[in-house]
Amino acid sequence: MARQVFTIEEISAMLKATSAPTRVIDKFCEQARFVTTHKQERETTTGEDDVDRITVSSSFGQKTQRGLVEFTLNAERTQMDVRKAREVGLMLIECAEAATSDEMFVTFVRQKFNLNDPQAIGMLLLDLREIRQGTREIAWPAF
Repeated sequence: MARQVFTIEEISAMLKATSAPTRVIDKFCEQARFVTTHKQERETTTGEDDVDRITVSSSFGQKTQRGLVEFTLNAERTQMDVRKAREVGLMLIECAEAATSDEMFVTFVRQKFNLNDPQAIGMLLLDLREIRQGTREIAWPAF
């Protein structure tokens, strides 16, 4: 299940719906804006943005009584069963290999044939994708 993310306005509306005092709602909104502003400043000055921040951990489902894998990409968190995690892992490895192959091919074409037209290179990569996986579209594994 992906982590729920709410805006300050949505949380404020929920607090109002629960009859929270106005002063509490106002104080919450003030603090939330303060934290958001300082978080953005910290990320800008430290260079720590949320691009490609990945964490993976094992977990155990109390309801399912089964092992789970928790996968977080930037601020989005999800849990999946072990079989799905293995499928995703294999897809990542296969795509990384294909991307490496694509990069090598583009470098080869540029150096040996002096081809630097992005559209022509893109069409060649589409042809290679079709040869490699049988379609020009995204290939979904048959797991």
